[in-house]
Amino acid sequence: MESMELNKKNNSVWKTLTVGQWQMLQEVQDLDGWDLMRSVTAIVDGGYSKVDQYSLPDLRKRYEEIVRQLNEEPFKPFKNFVKIKGKRYWINRFFEDISTAQFVEISEWTSDSDKINQNLHLIVASLMRELTFFFTPKKYDGDKHLERSKLVKESMLAVEALGLSAFFLGSWILLLDDLPSYLSAENKKKMLDLIQEQDSPQSTNG
Repeated sequence: MESMELNKKNNSVWKTLTVGQWQMLQEVQDLDGWDLMRSVTAIVDGGYSKVDQYSLPDLRKRYEEIVRQLNEEPFKPFKNFVKIKGKRYWINRFFEDISTAQFVEISEWTSDSDKINQNLHLIVASLMRELTFFFTPKKYDGDKHLERSKLVKESMLAVEALGLSAFFLGSWILLLDDLPSYLSAENKKKMLDLIQEQDSPQSTNG
């Protein structure tokens, strides 16, 4: 099949694709032919019962359009908060901002590199903290991790989770490889400069 690698252009599929749908797309990559076309299209378009009503030429045409759009990932900055179902959550972007509980959880979810996509909702949920009335982050609540992970899987846009996890996990790997380098002033400045660039209005495409 045509590769589903990512780049940075805007389109409609990424505007609605959830974390859960993204994970399902990864799970069907071993299929081929009509099975792959049917599965990918069903994941994006709302289920097999709907897709099974398509004619075969329409199925192929829709599948090719979905793959084309998946190859055009819209740019999404890794913000320090996300809004899911009308509720805002603070996102920890740096290692020194997370609690010991978060460290233990994320270490578990990232212990097997082959399961990063499968555990994406768990990783993101471990980075989320509720906000107070004054929009300051509350203490991390591990008891609500399951609730948050379900919310991430079902309702968070995949592109937001991918942007966040790519940045955090990149610094996480550096941390695990070399803690002194991670905590160095020079490396911290590079990360802060990158965040400032990502957070600036000029860097976004909407």
